[in-house]
Amino acid sequence: MPWLVGCGFQLRGQAQLPPEMAVTYVQTQQGIGMPPGALSRKLQSLLASNSVTITRDPSRATAIITILSEDSGRRTVAADRFDIKREYVLAYSVTYDVRLAGGKTLLPAEGISTSRALLFDENRVLGFENAQESLVDSMAEDLAWQILRRLQAVKS
Repeated sequence: MPWLVGCGFQLRGQAQLPPEMAVTYVQTQQGIGMPPGALSRKLQSLLASNSVTITRDPSRATAIITILSEDSGRRTVAADRFDIKREYVLAYSVTYDVRLAGGKTLLPAEGISTSRALLFDENRVLGFENAQESLVDSMAEDLAWQILRRLQAVKS
């Protein structure tokens, strides 16, 4: 009798989200008229690619994901003897909650974060800025995936 053995690794594909997520509104706590942050945009795109209808009208939503806070920044972790900064840590954090249309809490407020190291080369200043933007974008996508996996794990 043949046996299949595996490590459990799965490619990122269709997520098995709770049925209550069918029509979702993603709300940010930024001011009215302010564009959503990178994570909010990534999360909406990721949900849509997983058969969730994203609505702009919260009264039509079966679930509301509220991005309570979203922040990114960098700090210096290494400098040379001339005090030229050589290495930074980029950080991206988000706090969110998920509520259903009837007001029931699906996920209480929780915070998640990620960070990446970034080396500075004064001969490639433009490349440094591009690398920083790319890493922030990558971290936003990672956090969106973390939220999606958390939603997969929840039992309503």
